[in-house]
Amino acid sequence: MHSYTLDEARILVLKCAKLYEQNLLDKNYIIIYRDRADNTIKKLEVKFGKENYQHLTGIELLDENTTVRKHVAESFYNKCVNNKLAKKEIKFKNDGTTNLKLAALPVLMTMQKVTKITGDYNNSRPYLIADKLIGNVNFCLGLKQTDHHQYVPVSVLLENIKKLTTVQSQVLAVFSKKICDEEYIDVRHVAKGINLHNIILPQDIIGKISLDNYIPNAQSKK
Repeated sequence: MHSYTLDEARILVLKCAKLYEQNLLDKNYIIIYRDRADNTIKKLEVKFGKENYQHLTGIELLDENTTVRKHVAESFYNKCVNNKLAKKEIKFKNDGTTNLKLAALPVLMTMQKVTKITGDYNNSRPYLIADKLIGNVNFCLGLKQTDHHQYVPVSVLLENIKKLTTVQSQVLAVFSKKICDEEYIDVRHVAKGINLHNIILPQDIIGKISLDNYIPNAQSKK
């Protein structure tokens, strides 16, 4: 794996901050999946805010005395998206996770394309604190549940999700919406061979999504 310099890390987090703004910021994603443990269809909802971006980079912000600044996640993101993050005010985390996160960060920006599997985290990594993971055999996004029963992103890794989860469940569909919207209307991904019109969805999912913009592909219309 590539070992990033501070210069390279700075350039990468500035670039990805703008992609984060375009693709993920102030959006909620709903992940609809078939729970392999009991064969029921379930959901999880993920919220992407300014305050989540720094955790995904593994970069710490320093003050003028080179002391790590705490609780400045929104300030960090604003500096990145406005090209005001200086090399002298950043450092890698001491736990060795920064390079791992930086390598995976660009993949996150196309999250809907790489979310094929979900599962409960098996706590196999000492520096990964998460409740659930979504991703595929090459990428994982770690999620932590909030008090509002939503999930927020806390870490990214170029890892096989099957190695980090207890049971792997197939993701059937991914929808997104702006945080302020009522319904999930943007269909971002539907698993191959799946026709959502032919699936009996539970009421807690039906009440949240709209299929008005959904057109099954040719292979799934049968």
